[in-house]
Amino acid sequence: MNSTTKGTLWALAAVTTSSGLPLLFVYTHSGADPFAWRSWLLVFQVLTMLPIFFVMPSGSQQWRESARRLLSYWGTGGEPLRVRTPLDLLRTPAVWMAVSLAIDLAFWVWAATLIDPLVVTIIFQLMLIGMVWLAARLGRKLSKAEQTSPHVMGRMHWMLMILSFAGAALVIWSETGAVATLSWTGILVALAGTAAASGGLWTTVSTGRLMAWPSDDPHDLVWNATFAAVAGRLGALPLTLLGSALFFPSGSGFGLAWTTAGLLALAGAFDAVGSLAHRYSLYTTSSLSVQRVMFLSPALQMLWLWILADVSIANPQALLIGTGVVLLGNVGWQTTRTSTP
Repeated sequence: MNSTTKGTLWALAAVTTSSGLPLLFVYTHSGADPFAWRSWLLVFQVLTMLPIFFVMPSGSQQWRESARRLLSYWGTGGEPLRVRTPLDLLRTPAVWMAVSLAIDLAFWVWAATLIDPLVVTIIFQLMLIGMVWLAARLGRKLSKAEQTSPHVMGRMHWMLMILSFAGAALVIWSETGAVATLSWTGILVALAGTAAASGGLWTTVSTGRLMAWPSDDPHDLVWNATFAAVAGRLGALPLTLLGSALFFPSGSGFGLAWTTAGLLALAGAFDAVGSLAHRYSLYTTSSLSVQRVMFLSPALQMLWLWILADVSIANPQALLIGTGVVLLGNVGWQTTRTSTP
């Protein structure tokens, strides 16, 4: 099996697993404080990621060295450099990962209270494009040092990525097809959350590569990226508590019902498996074009919402056309060669 096929199958596994997360987010979020909800979600995500370390077939599980390399950044020559000054901290992916994970989903929920959730969900689909852009940018930087680029994205595949995004937007639009509320404040909050989500995805992957450097073994890379994901969430937790105190000081606290705790644990488990598959999809192939498969997620999300949340599809034609567009955007992924970046 070639690397592109492996990457695509891992991406499909990530789509299948993570497509149930929005439904669980709807059921677990309650109250006016999205940072309190994000705090609990971070805790359960960490708890459900821990077993991965003991089942992943990695031959390089160096806990102390991996922790030390968290405070590293990419040098101009494409090699990891250690932090030496406080200013260097701003160059480390791990620091920005913690910041991104603290505000990504919290801003998503917050934006949904300001404008129509339909618009927020469509905006958040840009997250994947942002992550792919960051990956391709680092890939070009590393290839300049006469190394093999770990992430490649061609012009034609950028067009197919945008086409897949348009199809995903149509799928989301099919739920209602009408916008109830819209404001610039809500749009800006949604865009900020989307940028944070892109950064959270990519900085996790980038930190994992820094920690495993110079290894290119997918198992080593995924193990270290999972280590980074746990560390990033632990680092994000104080920031979510700070966000709660600053933006929602009159909130009702951080109480948690048993039913909600069970659903959060389930969400954490889905996130752990989905994130694991997504990291393998990025590490098993240098071709970023397989990531457009992830735009199939909204179609599965609609299916679960329709079956389990009694959500009617107001525009089934848009759903079918949008799904068809996403599938069209993924045609030829095995036979088409990546064009020149």
